[in-house]
Order: sequence, then C-alpha cells, then structure tokens
Amino acid sequence: MLPYIHVSDIQLGPVPLHPFGLLVATGVLIGTALATRRARQRGLDLDKLNSFITWMLVAGFMGGHMLDEIFYHPTEIARIENGHFEWVRPWSLFLLWEGLSSFGGFIGGLIGVLLWKFYELKPKLNVGPISIVWFTRRKDVQPVLPFCDLILSVFPVAWIFGRGGCSVVHDHPGARAAADAFFAVGYPFQDPNLHPPVKTFIELLHGDYPRYDLGLLEWMFTVVLAAAFALTWHRKLPTGAYVVAVAFAYAPVRFAMDYLRIVDGRNADPRYAGLTPAQWSCIGLFLFGAWLLTKVRAMHLRGVDPMDAVLAPPQGA
Repeated sequence: MLPYIHVSDIQLGPVPLHPFGLLVATGVLIGTALATRRARQRGLDLDKLNSFITWMLVAGFMGGHMLDEIFYHPTEIARIENGHFEWVRPWSLFLLWEGLSSFGGFIGGLIGVLLWKFYELKPKLNVGPISIVWFTRRKDVQPVLPFCDLILSVFPVAWIFGRGGCSVVHDHPGARAAADAFFAVGYPFQDPNLHPPVKTFIELLHGDYPRYDLGLLEWMFTVVLAAAFALTWHRKLPTGAYVVAVAFAYAPVRFAMDYLRIVDGRNADPRYAGLTPAQWSCIGLFLFGAWLLTKVRAMHLRGVDPMDAVLAPPQGA
C-alpha cells in the first residue's frame, strides 16, 4: 500500500502559498517554455504563439472552474426546493479559486483557441493611462491546428505538475480499496476530506483506510505519456499527430479511471445517464480524435503541412 503524501502550505509572510497552486503555476511556466523552445527550433511565429497561449490559458482557467461548478456542483449555483427555483450562489461561477475541472479546462481552452482563430483584442477606448480593449474580427482567420499540436506535444510534461498538485492535496479521492490492491493509498481517515495536522513540510503517512487516489493514478499515467512524447520530439511528425495521440491515449484511460470514483455520500461525483461528466467528455474526445485522424492522414497524403502557415515572417519583411 502506498503512503499518503501530505504537504503543508508555504507561509510567505502573511500570504499562504498552497502546494497545488505552486505546482500548477510551475507546470504552466515549464509548458510555455518548452512550447516556445520547440516553436523557435521550427521557425514558427513566436508572437502568434504567445497570443495563442494567452487566450488558451485565460479561457482554460475560466472554463475549468465554471464547468466544474455547472456539472459537478450545480446546487452551489441554484436549486429547486419544494417545486420552487431559487438561486444559491450564482456568483460562485466567477470564484475561480474554488475548484477546477480538468475537462472543463480543456473545453475552456478550446473555446479560447477558437475565439483566437477569428478575433483579436484591440484598444477601443483610452481612459487616461488605461486602454479598454474589445474583440475585433480578424481580417485573416488564423490556423489553430499547428499551435494546438505544438502545445500538446509538451502538454503531458506540464500536466505532470498539475496532477502532482492533485496528488499532494488529495482532491480526487477514489473508492475504497483492498489493503493489497495495486496502487492503493493508505488514507489516515475514513473521511477522505479530513487531513492530519502537518508536523513537517512533507510527511509520508501510512493510514488504515486504503483508497484509490485518482490524482496520483493519473499522475503516473502522465509520466509515462510525457516520456513517450519526449522521445518523439526530434522527429518530424505530421501536424496534428500529437492532438490525435492525446485523444486516443487520454480518453480511454480517464474513462476507465472514473469508474474508481466515489459513488455514494457527499464525496460522490454526479452521474448523468450513469456516467460522470468526464466520461461523457472522454467519449467526445475519442470521437474527435478519430475524426481528426482522417483529416491528418488526408493532409499528409496530399503533402500539405498546416505548420507552414504559422512560420515566422522573414527578417526585415
């Protein structure tokens, strides 16, 4: 049975730094650095890449929280009691620090990418030193597949830190397991929401309540996927290959893993027609991967490389 890892907050003066936030921020920085490095090596337009990443991250974090609230915690927003509809905390949709969903983040990021494809932000009004910007339709629609492929080629490396954050704060407790179950974690309390007081910065506890830790399981899978992707970075793969690979690798693993989620009690995830929101998303992701595979194969057979559309302009042009 694996030990229960418990990491305390880092106190920076009056400000507590949470391990989850620190690891997520580290993942974003490392992922951005790797994507920029690979883009520079391939001669891509870095200005467009930075703009693409900004839209993707902002929309991704917003979608990650908003869709988490809507599908996993709908009663936090509104509820129907005694036949009457009433709002509870609709503003919780905008409290981005209260929780994130991975698939919500993926969907939000996709929405940001599609907005970036057709729109850009331009100053509309200057109020003193402050410029108010707004969406403006692009004259030239931007291709998104090349940048999506570039980002997903390094995404598993960044995701290691994100899921590492989930592993140390244990925000995805799974179902109870046998003590000799493969990768079972020895939780210190029967209630997975309880955490022991921390005596040192990092503690390895051996509790008496074996349970699957889904954040840890996905972290292990991500390490393998990241290593496999890193071994291909020196090769010139068809544009879109990494997007297809992520869809085919992640969707079935996450779909199966969600069957280990808690089904009863306050920690249970909601089910829609017997499946979690993530499992429905996995079905959509797998079908999208199959559709994109046909497109990538067709472009490759025609000798078309969408990456050519995002090459950096010649110097002096």
